[in-house]
Amino acid sequence: MTYAPSMGSRIGFVGAGIVARSLAIALSRQRYPVIAAASRSPSSARELSRLVSAAVPYQNPQDAIDAADVVFVTAPDDAIASVVAEAQWRERHTVVHCSGVSSLDVLRPAVERGARAGSFHPMQAFASVQNGVESIPGATFGIEGDDRVRAYLRQMALAIGGRPIFLEPEDKALYHLSGVMMGGLLSGVAAVAAQLWEHLGMERERGVQALMPMMRQVSQNLATAGVPDGIAGPYARGDVGTVRKHLQTLRARAPHVLPLYCHMGLAGLPFAIEKGALSPERAERIRSLLEEGLQ
Repeated sequence: MTYAPSMGSRIGFVGAGIVARSLAIALSRQRYPVIAAASRSPSSARELSRLVSAAVPYQNPQDAIDAADVVFVTAPDDAIASVVAEAQWRERHTVVHCSGVSSLDVLRPAVERGARAGSFHPMQAFASVQNGVESIPGATFGIEGDDRVRAYLRQMALAIGGRPIFLEPEDKALYHLSGVMMGGLLSGVAAVAAQLWEHLGMERERGVQALMPMMRQVSQNLATAGVPDGIAGPYARGDVGTVRKHLQTLRARAPHVLPLYCHMGLAGLPFAIEKGALSPERAERIRSLLEEGLQ
């Protein structure tokens, strides 16, 4: 017989980085008993314990596992399988990873010893603990597990202000890819855009300061108007001359950015067409310019 997790299940973390600390704080504020933490870096486990006073820091991951009923394995994605394989699990355990791309397969050694398995991935960018805790409300949580684990993790997500969704194993990589495009890749595009300000004789940080209000407004436009109505800019307006000028400028002053600009423009053009303000003739002219820019 295996045990189903409940609100009173004692929670431990193996891995005490920013995601673990953010989740531990959010859960403890909702009276989930976070009682143990272990990490490759003892100072990280001690820091989690400082932030959540009921959490005892352990040097040995097995000690944290033995103390808990629900164990969050919040190690880096590539390390989850080895952490789970090296530990001893019991039927009373529910082991949960927070990877967006890994399925429950990485938890198989725990399941073979009678434990339940689940995944609980916050679709959010965690840059610091303070920002992480503040960004959890409203975040979507991708959840896997059997019926009882799903119910437990769904209630957990709701308790900390999240929006739970259930995922199938074959969909995890695509789900995670969408988040990486919005998080890591979008921040990379923002960095490239800010660096263009160096060609204006200004520091990159000045570009960041100038562009961040626009990024926030773009997010707000999409949140309130959705796609395609939240799409704006020269593509949606059909400003062929503006696009041509952009391409000429990039060729002359920042040719390394030209492929990125063209690929992004081509990827977004269908949504500009869908919005309805862009005529087929202008859309085709813009498409030709962007494809020519890639040659």
